[in-house]
Amino acid sequence: LVVMMHNLQIVDYGLGHPGSVHNAYAFQATQLACKHKLVLPAEHWVWADSAYPLEPWCLSPFKRPRGGSLSRQQSIYNRYLSKVCHLHWIKRSPTDHVLT
Repeated sequence: LVVMMHNLQIVDYGLGHPGSVHNAYAFQATQLACKHKLVLPAEHWVWADSAYPLEPWCLSPFKRPRGGSLSRQQSIYNRYLSKVCHLHWIKRSPTDHVLT
Protein backbone atom coordinates (compact mmCIF):
# COMPACT_ATOMS: atom_id res chain seq x y z
CA LEU A 1 0.00 0.00 0.00
CA VAL A 2 1.42 3.37 -1.04
CA VAL A 3 -0.16 6.66 0.06
CA MET A 4 0.31 9.71 -2.13
CA MET A 5 -0.84 13.30 -1.68
CA HIS A 6 -2.97 15.09 -4.24
CA ASN A 7 0.24 16.05 -6.11
CA LEU A 8 1.33 12.36 -6.21
CA GLN A 9 4.15 12.80 -3.67
CA ILE A 10 4.50 9.57 -1.69
CA VAL A 11 4.00 10.35 2.00
CA ASP A 12 3.47 6.91 3.53
CA TYR A 13 3.42 3.23 2.74
CA GLY A 14 2.46 0.00 4.43
CA LEU A 15 4.43 -3.25 4.20
CA GLY A 16 3.96 -6.74 5.49
CA HIS A 17 0.34 -7.39 4.59
CA PRO A 18 -0.43 -10.13 2.06
CA GLY A 19 -2.11 -9.08 -1.16
CA SER A 20 -5.44 -10.52 -0.05
CA VAL A 21 -5.77 -8.05 2.85
CA HIS A 22 -8.42 -5.39 2.23
CA ASN A 23 -7.02 -1.90 1.59
CA ALA A 24 -8.98 -0.44 4.52
CA TYR A 25 -7.30 -2.92 6.90
CA ALA A 26 -3.81 -2.29 5.48
CA PHE A 27 -4.42 1.47 5.68
CA GLN A 28 -5.11 1.28 9.43
CA ALA A 29 -1.50 0.19 9.98
CA THR A 30 0.02 3.22 8.22
CA GLN A 31 1.39 6.31 9.93
CA LEU A 32 -1.06 8.40 7.93
CA ALA A 33 -4.07 6.67 9.44
CA CYS A 34 -2.68 6.94 12.96
CA LYS A 35 -0.88 10.30 12.85
CA HIS A 36 -2.02 12.16 9.74
CA LYS A 37 -1.03 15.56 11.18
CA LEU A 38 2.60 14.43 11.37
CA VAL A 39 2.65 12.87 7.89
CA LEU A 40 0.77 15.45 5.82
CA PRO A 41 1.73 19.10 5.65
CA ALA A 42 -1.00 21.50 6.76
CA GLU A 43 -3.66 22.15 4.12
CA HIS A 44 -2.77 18.96 2.19
CA TRP A 45 -4.84 15.86 1.55
CA VAL A 46 -4.77 12.48 -0.18
CA TRP A 47 -7.10 11.09 -2.84
CA ALA A 48 -8.57 7.72 -1.89
CA ASP A 49 -11.08 5.15 -3.04
CA SER A 50 -14.23 4.13 -1.19
CA ALA A 51 -12.35 1.72 1.11
CA TYR A 52 -10.93 4.68 3.01
CA PRO A 53 -12.62 7.09 5.42
CA LEU A 54 -13.97 10.42 4.22
CA GLU A 55 -12.01 12.93 6.30
CA PRO A 56 -10.87 16.53 5.71
CA TRP A 57 -7.41 15.09 4.91
CA CYS A 58 -8.65 11.98 3.04
CA LEU A 59 -10.88 12.61 0.04
CA SER A 60 -12.84 9.50 -0.84
CA PRO A 61 -16.13 9.00 -2.66
CA PHE A 62 -19.42 9.17 -0.84
CA LYS A 63 -21.04 5.78 -0.40
CA ARG A 64 -24.65 5.29 -1.38
CA PRO A 65 -26.71 4.54 1.72
CA ARG A 66 -28.32 1.12 1.75
CA GLY A 67 -31.69 1.48 0.08
CA GLY A 68 -31.06 5.16 -0.61
CA SER A 69 -29.31 7.39 -3.07
CA LEU A 70 -26.66 10.08 -3.11
CA SER A 71 -27.56 13.74 -3.24
CA ARG A 72 -26.85 15.67 -6.41
CA GLN A 73 -23.85 17.35 -4.76
CA GLN A 74 -22.47 14.00 -3.59
CA SER A 75 -22.83 12.52 -7.09
CA ILE A 76 -21.06 15.52 -8.63
CA TYR A 77 -18.27 15.23 -6.04
CA ASN A 78 -17.86 11.49 -6.76
CA ARG A 79 -17.74 12.10 -10.51
CA TYR A 80 -15.13 14.86 -10.08
CA LEU A 81 -13.00 12.76 -7.72
CA SER A 82 -13.09 9.85 -10.15
CA LYS A 83 -12.11 12.09 -13.06
CA VAL A 84 -9.22 13.70 -11.18
CA CYS A 85 -7.86 10.37 -9.95
CA HIS A 86 -8.15 8.83 -13.41
CA LEU A 87 -6.35 11.76 -15.05
CA HIS A 88 -3.50 11.55 -12.53
CA TRP A 89 -3.32 7.78 -13.02
CA ILE A 90 -2.96 7.91 -16.81
CA LYS A 91 -0.33 10.68 -16.68
CA ARG A 92 2.05 8.54 -14.63
CA SER A 93 4.65 6.25 -16.17
CA PRO A 94 3.82 2.52 -16.49
CA THR A 95 6.31 1.63 -13.73
CA ASP A 96 4.55 3.96 -11.28
CA HIS A 97 1.31 1.98 -11.63
CA VAL A 98 2.90 -0.86 -9.67
CA LEU A 99 3.04 1.33 -6.56
CA THR A 100 -0.69 1.86 -6.10
